Amino acid sequence: MLFKKRPTTILRPLVFLKDHLTLAFTAFLFMVFSSLLNGVSISMFSPLLRVLFGTGGGDVLPNSSGKLRWLNQFLQSFIFSVDPVTATKRLSLLIVGIYFVKFIFTYGQKITSVMLQEKIVRDIRIKLFNKLMELPISFFHSTSVGEIISRFINDVSLVRQAFVDGFFVIVSESLNALVYLILALIVSWKLTLFALVLVPTSMLLFTVIGKKLRKRSTRTQERMGEIGKHLNEALNGVKIIKIFSAEESERKKFMQKAKNYYRAVMRFEYLSSLGPPLTELFTAVIASIVLIYGARLIFIEHSLTPDRFFVFLAASLSMMRPLKKLFQANTFIQHGLAASERIFSILDRPSESETLKYGRRKFEKLQDSIKFVDVWFSYNERKEALRGVTFEIKKGENVALVGPSGAGKSTIADMLAGFYLPQRGRLLIDGIDIREYDIKQYRSKISVVPQEPFLFSGTIYENIAYARPDATEAEVIEAAKIAAAHDFIVKLPNGYNTIVGERGVMLSGGERQRIALARAILRNPEILILDEATSALDSESEELIRQALKKILKGRTTLAIAHRLSTILEADKIVVIEDGRVKDIGKHAELIERCDLYRRLYELQFELPVNRAKSQSSNS
Repeated sequence: MLFKKRPTTILRPLVFLKDHLTLAFTAFLFMVFSSLLNGVSISMFSPLLRVLFGTGGGDVLPNSSGKLRWLNQFLQSFIFSVDPVTATKRLSLLIVGIYFVKFIFTYGQKITSVMLQEKIVRDIRIKLFNKLMELPISFFHSTSVGEIISRFINDVSLVRQAFVDGFFVIVSESLNALVYLILALIVSWKLTLFALVLVPTSMLLFTVIGKKLRKRSTRTQERMGEIGKHLNEALNGVKIIKIFSAEESERKKFMQKAKNYYRAVMRFEYLSSLGPPLTELFTAVIASIVLIYGARLIFIEHSLTPDRFFVFLAASLSMMRPLKKLFQANTFIQHGLAASERIFSILDRPSESETLKYGRRKFEKLQDSIKFVDVWFSYNERKEALRGVTFEIKKGENVALVGPSGAGKSTIADMLAGFYLPQRGRLLIDGIDIREYDIKQYRSKISVVPQEPFLFSGTIYENIAYARPDATEAEVIEAAKIAAAHDFIVKLPNGYNTIVGERGVMLSGGERQRIALARAILRNPEILILDEATSALDSESEELIRQALKKILKGRTTLAIAHRLSTILEADKIVVIEDGRVKDIGKHAELIERCDLYRRLYELQFELPVNRAKSQSSNS
């Protein structure tokens, strides 16, 4: 395994609270006072019943000699010492006052909870994105974009819901249940203890169902990830789908994945929906038994008054709502825990610097040469991508890599860019192993022009200036001119301020490639890596860039992957790669003479017989 995964417990998602403890404590205080006022509002039933039925004063709550004596004294002087009409008016005002204060605390609880949960969601997404920027390129080769987006949107939303309808509900409803329990104990400890005997049964039920819910929730989110992955591929490959008339096939595939998600959701809901009705059933059974026992205490033992029993019943029945919400909260928490596991599976991964273990040596400029010394590398255990590759790029040299597809050319370029390290052998920069360099600072001296150029969905100017945000407008325009992009840019309606669209969709392939080349040129790199920078250009544009590259590459260290051999005929050195090995090294004319593979590639592209190729190369 690439990393050791930490188990996601019910407490681990709470780590996101650590940066907002003050706000969390404020929300908790609002919850406490709101819950206390819930209990106070229920306790008002006792004096109200006494006033309405004319049973008079006396201690409303037992143990009046204890800490609650002040409450009994207040009710005696404010309510029971006046006539029933006045007492009713005062009691009504008291109830309104209690609910007004409760409104303030409930509102405060809601606002602080929303602030807290939104800050948590913001922090999770920021941490996820920051982590993605730190991960090695191998992670993105093994993880689809659809899966990553699913974690940002679906999984983070589930974690948010786990806080909103899970953890926060557990805290607030547990406080409510505790207040109702204390109130019930104050009214009659005998009835309360009798009712609590049956509670462990329901708690055991919660535990068993909760474990199964988490497993089913994980499966549900996996199915959603599959939908996201398929959707991403279908949208990116929509042209291919239409060209090969594969719409119906893709519909069937998506339909199957949608059905799989539906089945996973329903299996989750079949179990989670049992909770609330089962809770109500258990509560009804307990309430019925308590009602029978309460009647005994009132009419036989005479240890309980009817008004207190009514308060006890109200408190007990009020506990039904928190218990029901606690079970529902457990459902959301299990969803959130399963989502957290997927989020932490990214956050727990070692960063690129931890995986590749680069050093801190600064790289200012190339002094001498780049050497690949007996380099071996494999993406998996089945086949090596590079097998003992050895060659040298001297400072200022233009070195080209040629060979069949899958020969290892892109792996060599990625290794020079620091995306991968040799598993055996060494890559030396000025005689120093690349592992010793600070990789970020090293890459600041490199530019790469990929075969399939990527543009961001901003303006042309922003895309070119991406290489050097501090570049002047004149420098950006000069880079575009060198890349033969300026002329077509100024003909666009908005010139350099033209929006290119997602991945540069508003431009042609050749235009995108010229902008990518301009971006690389603007950086003025020590080392330039070209992955066939002219592959998508027409003949006229290709010739313009070839002439421009002659100027920009003069004296600049360059590694060029060549798919079209016409672009590298004048390279200082050509390295022929076959099946992960260096087949031959030399200039064009030399390789035509002695390298069968190079000669065959040349003849296939130019459809020239060997004698004509030799003649042409000698004349050039």
